[in-house]
Amino acid sequence: MSADVKMDVYLIYAETQLHAGRGAELGVVDLPIQRERTTGFPIIQGVKGALRAFVRTRNDKNLEEALFGSRPSEKGEQAAQEEETVQKEETTQESEGTKPGGVAFSEAKILLFPVRNNERLFVWVTCPLALARFLKVAKDEEALKVVNNLNLGEHEAVALFESKDNEIWLEEIAVQRKDVNTDELKKLFEKISDCAPIDLLKNKLKENVVIVSDKLFSQIVETMTEVVPRVRIDTTGTVKEGALWYEEYLPQDTVMYFVARPTGYASNNVLEDLKNVINDKLVNIGGKETVGKGMVWVKSWG
Repeated sequence: MSADVKMDVYLIYAETQLHAGRGAELGVVDLPIQRERTTGFPIIQGVKGALRAFVRTRNDKNLEEALFGSRPSEKGEQAAQEEETVQKEETTQESEGTKPGGVAFSEAKILLFPVRNNERLFVWVTCPLALARFLKVAKDEEALKVVNNLNLGEHEAVALFESKDNEIWLEEIAVQRKDVNTDELKKLFEKISDCAPIDLLKNKLKENVVIVSDKLFSQIVETMTEVVPRVRIDTTGTVKEGALWYEEYLPQDTVMYFVARPTGYASNNVLEDLKNVINDKLVNIGGKETVGKGMVWVKSWG
């Protein structure tokens, strides 16, 4: 992405477990989360729809349309099909009377994944690839240089905290500490820590970070998510026969990020308008909102 493209980067901090599903599957987990096909890293598609739903609660239709475009048609399927037949020659959005959105949104990508640790209760784990992707859009060239030179072995790790010995446990996985200069990384995570909702977590995030190899990180985010059994209750208040399924969640305290940039239809201040309405707000992203899942804090970077 060109350095002169104007865009804003947002961090999202999971207040609760987070489920952005990719549909039912036939494996052990019936409802898995979305992932990159190549790396297995968790992602969230549909950030735009979630933010639109949040902005809609303000009952400001002009703002909603300026940011996200016209609302989806509320007509029935049959009426929509009839209209499509009549207007099939009118292919542009203007001729259909719709307004395109002023902001384009990327998918949300993983940055930090919380993992149990025997010394510190839990730590956040990341890897050079996840960090480099973030630092590229965040335009932090100094930290990017450090990350590019880490050269971690499969079971090596860089930790921002001191420990009793050179072995660091990430749940049941042991990694060996690699000694590098972490001054630039500590500056980076001091800035990232601002996305946490309370001071205790902000202070913890400044140093309780472990950077592992890309391969090990892929293994961690594949195997250390939360798998929760769910059941359906029938009208008598008992479990319906055969109605047991398993859902996968990103754990609470996961940190992700997404990018917002103006489209060709944007007004000059569209990114500032977006920031004013979503920055430092608690937003629902993903499914299972009615059972208390998917609540995230959104924080503008920089």
